[in-house]
Order: sequence, then C-alpha cells, then structure tokens
Amino acid sequence: MDPVTMATTAVSVLTPYLVKMGDNAAQEVGKKLPEAVGRVWSAILTKFKGKAAAEEAVKDFVAQPADEDHRAAFRKQLGKALEAEPAFVNELAYLLEEAKRQGCDTTINTSLGAVATGGGVAAGAGGVAIRGNVQGNIRTGGSDKTE
Repeated sequence: MDPVTMATTAVSVLTPYLVKMGDNAAQEVGKKLPEAVGRVWSAILTKFKGKAAAEEAVKDFVAQPADEDHRAAFRKQLGKALEAEPAFVNELAYLLEEAKRQGCDTTINTSLGAVATGGGVAAGAGGVAIRGNVQGNIRTGGSDKTE
C-alpha cells in the first residue's frame, strides 16, 4: 500500500474512536482505544515524537477529529513519516491489518456522499444503499418491462 493510501486508511480507522472519546490528551487516547487500534495510535505517536508540525497535527486531530482540516493535516504528516521511513510502512500495514482482523472496520467518505465500509455497504449521494455484492443485470429506473 502506498503511503498516501495507508495514511488515509489509518485516519479512517482512528477517527470514529476519537470522535466518541471527545477532547483527551493524545497519550490518554491510546489507553481508551481497542487494543489493535491503540497499537496503530502508539506507533504513529512514536514516529511523530519531536516533530513540531506532526505533534501539532496530533493535538488538533484529537481535539477535533471530525474537522476535515485537522484530519487532512494529520494525514499529511503521517504520509510524510511513511515516505521518510519504508520500515514504518511495513509496520503500520501490519498493525492496520491486525485492527481489521479484530473487527475495527474503516469508513471512507467522499465529497459526493458515497460511503464504503468494511461491512460492504455503499451509499450514493442520492441515498441509494447497496449491501454485499451486486451480480447479474442491474436496472435503474421505474419500469419492470424489458425491451
């Protein structure tokens, strides 16, 4: 997985938990996360330690995890850390896979309202939701008649 995609995945794994917790110190957050997600958080904090911009991004992300600008700044700093250290890419990939195995689903939102979740649900901007997979003929519109 490339650093940008990995950073986006990590942010999508962390965000729901941070939103639920409210405003906590970054170190306290790690203690309240599910075990696998806590390991992802700890690994990131270790790489960010001593880097002013990265530490500021953590502080802002923890304070307001629903704020897209704060998520973007955190994601950017994480992407930089991943690009600078290839071994960290492998470590974070492993930790994210562990989080996935423990049932910590990810949700990725797009600007048009589409959502994809680890459970296989996609909802488009028009409010149509699809669960599982779609096979065979797909019909849109209001007529059951075929021509």
